[in-house]
Amino acid sequence: MSDIRYVTSRDGTRLAMSIHGSGVPAVRVMLHLGDQLDSPGIGSRHWQHALAPHVSVVPYDARGCGLSDRQAEPITLDSCLEDLEAVVGVLGAGPVVLLGLSHGSMVAVAFAARHPERVSRLVVYGGYARGRLQRGPDVAHAQEAKAILEAMQVAFGEDVPYRSAFLRTVNSRLFPSASPQQLDEVEAAIAGRMSASVAAAYTTLSLECDVSEHARRVTCPTLQFHARADLAVPFEEGCHLASLIPQARFVPLDDDSNIPLAGNPHWPRVATELRGFLGMEDPMPKATPADVIAAPSTASLTSRQIEVLLLISQGNTDKEIARALGLSPRTVEMHAGNALRALKCRTRAEGVHLAAHLGLLR
Repeated sequence: MSDIRYVTSRDGTRLAMSIHGSGVPAVRVMLHLGDQLDSPGIGSRHWQHALAPHVSVVPYDARGCGLSDRQAEPITLDSCLEDLEAVVGVLGAGPVVLLGLSHGSMVAVAFAARHPERVSRLVVYGGYARGRLQRGPDVAHAQEAKAILEAMQVAFGEDVPYRSAFLRTVNSRLFPSASPQQLDEVEAAIAGRMSASVAAAYTTLSLECDVSEHARRVTCPTLQFHARADLAVPFEEGCHLASLIPQARFVPLDDDSNIPLAGNPHWPRVATELRGFLGMEDPMPKATPADVIAAPSTASLTSRQIEVLLLISQGNTDKEIARALGLSPRTVEMHAGNALRALKCRTRAEGVHLAAHLGLLR
């Protein structure tokens, strides 16, 4: 295990970090779970192995988690950005790569927008721009958000009956296909790493935060991965984030894990894409073009189809689009379907992402 070092954030909070390997630093940004620095399941080993020897992986424990200061209020987007600034600040004057995983993607995206001179590449896995409560007024979203918050408080509470059962429920949403043994390893790695109040603070941040405007200002090349069957962060939200980032390349995975555990069957492909994106020598064989959402050489959409796709990208339903354009919901559905056929896309999320990268959604 690499030596652990400490850096101090602007408000005096001490943060634990480590550097695995040598080369250009790639800072691994996570929330909620913190970052068990050397866990076999959720730690940095498989990232380090994929990127060695040209890139060093730099994990750190978020404030309030793990080996960082446990009494570390406030927990806000700004405080998380100041913490990341402290970590990046000790890595030299050159730009770094950011690896934004799951809820940590919000912090990574916002940092890349605020500090373009410090970020050379951005990698997002299982990320999103809008927290669950920022995706439009929806009773189901509000109820689910409340349930998630309560589950996190119980899962990380002390001396709470059935605590382990709640923790298993939380992790089963992040890693639905994980074996019982893998879930045992994850739970052992994160046991006692944060208090119930810290878990609630990070959960609230992830539910209420919206970094959409930051995403539009990201200028560095971005590679984004998202599992099609992700239960924690819907695939459509991943597509929405990619549509906002000007230079994002979106890679969908036929998986259900929000972030990849060591041994994930899709990890070889992810590692291949990472190495190619970072310009590393001797990359593994490229993924086949059919595996990646790519723009067709030509795409002809009518102005009405573009209007409909733009409104879809903003999270509107067919009924809301129909009211805005003075159409019937059936006509909106027809325009959306014709646009998808022209773009050769299977889903609306893919169509929106593709149209954005063709420069059609302005």
